Amino acid sequence: MIKLFKNIRKNMLNQGKTTNYIKYAIGEIILVVIGILIALQINNWNENRKLQNEKHKLMIALKDEFTNNKKNLEEVIEGLSQSNRYFVKILNFSAGTETHLPIDSLRLYTSKIYYLQTLSLLTSVQEEAVSSGKFELLDNHLKQLLSTFKDFNKSLNSLNDNSQPIATFSDDTIELLVTFSSLDGIYNYFFPNRTVSIHPALKKNDEDFVAYIKLVKTYSLLFKIYNIQLANEVWMKNGLLRITENILDEIDKELNQKQ
Repeated sequence: MIKLFKNIRKNMLNQGKTTNYIKYAIGEIILVVIGILIALQINNWNENRKLQNEKHKLMIALKDEFTNNKKNLEEVIEGLSQSNRYFVKILNFSAGTETHLPIDSLRLYTSKIYYLQTLSLLTSVQEEAVSSGKFELLDNHLKQLLSTFKDFNKSLNSLNDNSQPIATFSDDTIELLVTFSSLDGIYNYFFPNRTVSIHPALKKNDEDFVAYIKLVKTYSLLFKIYNIQLANEVWMKNGLLRITENILDEIDKELNQKQ
């Protein structure tokens, strides 16, 4: 093709057709420019297609991650919510406003008030997206939701760090949890063949058990633990779970638009 154009230009010059040659040269330049533009357009289209494919893969991975997070959140919230419902019954009984709780129910509720299961959320896909720069492929609204989720998760971790871990509980709090058998479920689940006996001084007959619950000191300890757990429940339910659902809705919306 190049040889053909060269011969055409040579013939025009030999024939003295300067004007035609100039027109032809201009036309040839225009064709070359058009060819370059088309090549650039094709290259840009290929690059955009690659980026869209990367974005699609990232959103699928994010959907899987947040689907798992939602399931985990719902399980922990349900367990924490049930524990807090037991707390309310025992607190009201201690305060004298709940008077019709049989002793069997009292012992059952007190054994289930302390919820020790911790929330563990997956964040590896988000972290990899940020470190690789792929996070910028996402639409602004989704990026904002993901950033808000990160902030809420960080705040929840700070809230738990500031709450007393069991290793630093006061002697009175440990006495309460042991008296109520609140840690038995944890020990039985993780260490079924490792029984820890309760000190005789902490074992109470029904009358002493009721009297212990009605102590002001017991009420204060219960109220403190309840408010820590209540803060966690509110933060998870109205914060993390809500944002997680919004993220999944936004991902589904964008994925459906691509179909």
